[in-house]
Formats: sequence, C-alpha cells, structure tokens
Amino acid sequence: MRSDVESTQPATRRLKVLLVTSFPPSRGDLNEYGYHLACALTDDPNVDLCILADETSAGPDPEGFCIERCWRFDSISNATRLLWRIGQHRPDVVWFNIGFSTFARSPLPAILALTVPALARLSGFYTHITLHTIFERISLKDAGVRWPGLYRVAGRIATHLLLMADGVSVLLPSFQSDLVKNYGAWANRVQARPHGTFEGFERRTPTLANGPERPILAFGYWGTYKRLELLLESLDEISRAVPTAMLVVAGTDHPSTPGYLEALKKKYAGRPVRFLGYVAEDELPKLFSSASVLVLPYSSAAGTSGVMHQACQYGLPMVAAAIPEMVEVAKEEKVAVEFYQPGDGKALAGLLTRLLRSDELRRAASEQNLRAAGLTPMSQVVGDYLRFFEQKVFKSRNQVTTK
Repeated sequence: MRSDVESTQPATRRLKVLLVTSFPPSRGDLNEYGYHLACALTDDPNVDLCILADETSAGPDPEGFCIERCWRFDSISNATRLLWRIGQHRPDVVWFNIGFSTFARSPLPAILALTVPALARLSGFYTHITLHTIFERISLKDAGVRWPGLYRVAGRIATHLLLMADGVSVLLPSFQSDLVKNYGAWANRVQARPHGTFEGFERRTPTLANGPERPILAFGYWGTYKRLELLLESLDEISRAVPTAMLVVAGTDHPSTPGYLEALKKKYAGRPVRFLGYVAEDELPKLFSSASVLVLPYSSAAGTSGVMHQACQYGLPMVAAAIPEMVEVAKEEKVAVEFYQPGDGKALAGLLTRLLRSDELRRAASEQNLRAAGLTPMSQVVGDYLRFFEQKVFKSRNQVTTK
C-alpha cells in the first residue's frame, strides 16, 4: 500500500488531519483514547494535526497540540459549529473518534451531531469514523433508557447516518459482522481494526511492586453496566482468604447515575475498600503499577474495554465477567483474563483469591499481558490508519487530476 502512494506522491507530502474527539482535561466519552491518537499523530512528521475538541473548564489544555474547543456536550448547535470549523480548515481527512453518546445524551442533539461525518463527506471532505460501539450491542436496560422502542429506532437511524461516512473502523471483528448482517450494503465501508495499546508501558514484577498489601483495582465510570455491588459483597470471603486484600475503586459516577458511589460508600463503610474518585491521565501509571489485579465487574459491554488494554500496558492480571466483547478481545489479542459468569459472586471471589494468593499465577499473567500489549502499540495502529488515509485521499485526487 505504501509503495503505491509513494509512486504517485512526493515523499514530503503532508497529510492534514482534523481529529474530532473529546479531549483531556475534559472527562468526556473516549477522551483518553483521543489523547493517545493525537500523541501518535503528532509524532508523525508527515501529519499536520488539529483537534476539534469539546469545551471544558477542567483545566489548561495539554501542551504540544493544536486544539480548538468548538463543541459542547449536549448542545444542539454542535453540527453547525463542527461543519463551519471543518470548512475553515479544509483538511485532507476528518477523523471522528466517537461512540453514540460522545456528543450528547439527549436524543435530538445526539442525532444532529452524528450527521456531521455524512454532511462533511457531502461537502467534499474525506471522513473516517473510529466507532467504539455498535448500537445493537448496547444494553438499553443497563443504560437506564425509559423508552427503549424509540431508542432502537433512533439507534438504527444514527447507524445509517454514520455508515454514510467514507470509512468506518470498528474495534472487533464481530462488530463488523453484525453491521454487515444488519445493514447490508450500508456496511460496505466498514473495517475491523485493533484498539491498540497506549505507549510508554514498562515491564514490572508484580510480586515485588505490590508490597504486603494486595490491592484489587476497579476502574471506570460506575453505575450503569459497570457496577460494584457483586464485588463488594464478595469482599468478606476474599478477605478471609487474603487478609491483606484491599479493593481500590477509581473513577466517578456515570453521568446517568449521579450519587451511585456515594451511596456505596455509606452502605459498605467498614469494608476494606478505598474510593479514589477521578484519576488524571498522568496519575494512571502509579495507579495501575501499584495494583495486584484488575477486576472488570460488568453486566454488559457495548464495546471493547479501554481499561482492559490499559491493564495489558502495565502487565496487570485480570478477572472479568464473561461478557462476549471481553471474551472476544481476550481471544483476538491473546490477553490473560480469568472469566466468571456475570452475577456469580462465588466464582468472582474464588478467581480473585486464587490470583492474590499465587505469585506465580500473577507473574505468568503479567508477562502474557505485556506481550499482548507489545503486539499492537498505538503508533502501529495509527500508522496503519494513515497509510489507508493516504491511499484513499491521494488516489482519489490523482484520478481527478488525470481526468
């Protein structure tokens, strides 16, 4: 693919990319993934990058990036604001890092914003979407949706709109298969690509890094499909077998479930658990490196788990509910995960106890997950995207020129 591009384009041709994403210090949907995409893009000398990010008052922007904060979560004007900025920049590629609720929770502003990739394409710009979930995999019950029938219709409409982009990348082969099955010819632009592992991981020795305490890390946005009750009810059994076990809960309430964590703090006061709240990006290495094991107590999952990939980055053993998406990631990317059936607290406690009591098992899982992390670093994943973009954009322009 690269040789075809180089045979028709000067080696110095730079690709002008607009990345549409939530971006730190915003805590919006997929902001961490957007940050690591941007880091890899900025490291490429043949890319001119600017980020169209969400508005935030959380703090100063990260240094070293061109950032324009031009859209606001749940705003009905996001579509017009984004399209105006895209027209001003006139990029080679407009790359969207999104899920169905990235721009809004309310149906109307969400649908309007999801028209932007199609409208930008109709305006003559090459548009590509990295879509982190597909609507058919979302548990509307876990999401607390009041009118599921209406949301299903809206979800299909939104999916049709997204499939009108020039290209769509999903993060699991089964997502691609489901889109082809459910949307037929509409899904002919869909490709499956790996999630990628964030850069900068270092090898660690789990049995030496942890000290006498055995921290169990749970990390995420809590209260919808990520819930802690089963894990907290299992703590007494785990503590009897491993007296130094300590549950460390990092992250905040999901926007749909305010007060969830505060209620758990009161209900389970006196248990061996620490609630850390929001953890900033630069504090994550310390958080993951200090844990003995990561637990993923999900009731469903609409996409691949970014937390699972971060655990691989730091060589962390894992215990997870046997959600189809997680089982698929573990199989596809050769990740070491101990699975229990969702809702089975006894099995969850047994797997955690087994790992916490065995230095050998944790070391083996750590080494396997570090190997898995090395297979698809973010720089490699982004490089594959860029080669694909170059071929599509430059090939199209050459065809126009020759005509």
